[in-house]
Amino acid sequence: MKKFFKILFFIVLFFILILWLVKIFLLTHKYQVKYYNEDKIEKDIVITFNGIYGYEKQLRFIDEKLAEDGYSVVNIQYPTVDDKIAEMTDKYIVPTIDEQVKKLNEINLERKAKNLPELKINFIVHSMGSCLIRYYLKEHKLDSLGKVVLISPPSHGSQLSDNPIADLLWYFIGPAVADMKTDKDSFVNQLGDPDYPCYVLIGDKSNNFLYSMLIKGEDDGMVPLATARLEGSPLKTIENTTHTSILEKQETVDEILKFLKE
Repeated sequence: MKKFFKILFFIVLFFILILWLVKIFLLTHKYQVKYYNEDKIEKDIVITFNGIYGYEKQLRFIDEKLAEDGYSVVNIQYPTVDDKIAEMTDKYIVPTIDEQVKKLNEINLERKAKNLPELKINFIVHSMGSCLIRYYLKEHKLDSLGKVVLISPPSHGSQLSDNPIADLLWYFIGPAVADMKTDKDSFVNQLGDPDYPCYVLIGDKSNNFLYSMLIKGEDDGMVPLATARLEGSPLKTIENTTHTSILEKQETVDEILKFLKE
């Protein structure tokens, strides 16, 4: 019996070590901000940021296409495994928005003197990033707000967060996962519907059949299509794309540009 428990102990220890290594080396990404067209702002600013476990490279295709179209693009990469959504927003998103608001206010003063229209700040965010920007816009009044595009958003949560295993592994997968449960009292379901121009884009193809087994109805591999919807915000499905491949589709960029220019 002692031998059995000894073996069991080392198996559990090994499992914990693997989870810790995954968290440190695969799920954790450092905070960094990347700028496009920073020195010559003649068009709106677009701030982009990732979802849970995401990183800058995932949004690079969209960022570069927007920059090519003349937008000043600011990408925020932030760590997602240590804090809840509100804390992440205050730590990593608010400072960059404040910086861009200050910069834009100065630019708009100059534009006003030249009888040019004011520029705006827009947001293009992926997955859990949608929860951060919705929280930010609920808590802050942004006079220079333009439009918001939510890509693959868990607007009303995801059944993946409801799974009891997620509660057991909270230290390794991050406390923000619990914020995205589907029950009516969860953090994400207290954010309300947008009162600003908002467009939802989501894929229709799963790349993870195990996750899809836990999700009710159609999904993109992470988020149920049904819970992505927000009252009053148009939604478009980008066909044959998954939760992440949607970020590298030209149709996604075309929809974003069309919405920003409307």
